[in-house]
Amino acid sequence: MTSFQSVAQARDDVVDVYFFHSKTCPHCLEQKPLMTYIDQHNKNVEVTSLEVNDNPKEWQEFQKARGISSGAVPRTVVEDKMFIGYSEAEGPLEYIPVHQGYIGYKNQIIAAIETAVGSPINLPKTDQTTQQQTSPPWQVFLIPFWYLCSYPFLKDQLEKRQGKRYWIGGLLATTIISLFVFLALTPDAVIKTFAQGLPFPLFVSTIALADGFNPCAFTVLVILLSLLTYTRSRKDMTLVGTTFIITSAVMYFIFIMLMVLAGSVFLENYGVRFMQILGILITGAGLINIKDYFWFKKSISLSLSEKQQSTINKRAGKIVRNLRNAKGDRKMFLAALAGTVLLAVFVNIVELGCTAILPAVYMTALLQYCSDTIGLCHISWTALYAAIYIMPLLAILGNFIYSFKSTRLTENQGRVLKLVGGLFMLFFGLAMIFKPQLLTLG
Repeated sequence: MTSFQSVAQARDDVVDVYFFHSKTCPHCLEQKPLMTYIDQHNKNVEVTSLEVNDNPKEWQEFQKARGISSGAVPRTVVEDKMFIGYSEAEGPLEYIPVHQGYIGYKNQIIAAIETAVGSPINLPKTDQTTQQQTSPPWQVFLIPFWYLCSYPFLKDQLEKRQGKRYWIGGLLATTIISLFVFLALTPDAVIKTFAQGLPFPLFVSTIALADGFNPCAFTVLVILLSLLTYTRSRKDMTLVGTTFIITSAVMYFIFIMLMVLAGSVFLENYGVRFMQILGILITGAGLINIKDYFWFKKSISLSLSEKQQSTINKRAGKIVRNLRNAKGDRKMFLAALAGTVLLAVFVNIVELGCTAILPAVYMTALLQYCSDTIGLCHISWTALYAAIYIMPLLAILGNFIYSFKSTRLTENQGRVLKLVGGLFMLFFGLAMIFKPQLLTLG
């Protein structure tokens, strides 16, 4: 196998294949024997190998020359095709924008070399054996199971509410750790096959609905509805409440589409690095929300501040006063609706810290699902996301109009919502960092 050269002259009778790898990469070590064999037993194929950590300058030169921003290895280059990763399992020729290359299925790498050569190549006999699928390590889930079994023995010590929260936190920690040990030990091909078997509409619906159960949005709507009881008019409540929710949906749609537009640029230019940075931010937000389950609004919190809640109260109060003073005055009523729209716009801007995290997960999966230029595919799915997002708010409004009273969100309910949202964020944040294959849905 020859050493890497920055400038290689292509020869008519030889196909040049470039293999970029790392000594610390298990997939590289798995692929290297195959590339060595192909190089040594095929006179019309020359494999140029580069260990990226030992040759950072040459690796950067190659990235720059090919316009590659992703530093993922192994990377196999066969003429105009670049393959990322390596899997013994057979798979289709599938391009992944985040990695700026095709998935490195062995059969596709060999097929690309044979197409370039124009005839079959010599392969080691061991490579023709049937691949054995490693069974997923289900036994790791015995850890949270045994932890759960400890509850009857600790029941007396867990009578206090905070003590019970700590025990629940330990259960969640062991469950999450077990889940990621499970994912780490499961072959990438199995994970990708599972992810691609999941319907994308199910993913969108689940993320959007989880996003909709948002303590910030709930708090604002409940404040507005509580004040609207003074109007004594179900018609006014319905119009104002619906205006607030629809405006929130439109604002959310615009916000996510802007995120998709920006994300497509960063994902194309920075690939895996952008995915990892986004994963770190989402993981951090998830941990903050989980923290709020134990220590509500202590230290850093992704919740509305007292000042923001006070401002929202004042704006909602002004809307209610306009409605009460309208008494058939169309201009006053329209002013109240306009105030509702402005309140919804203001609320959706100030609560971005509460709501921007799960849309980032959705944005990343959407850009891989709709791999073409931003268009109808992205718009349609985002519109569905926004529609599902407001369903919990519509349910609150419907209950309010029916019962003619509003129930404020209790602290315990807020803690639970923070916990559920935090777990979603933590799971997908870690997946973005360590197992981005999970986001290649549908």
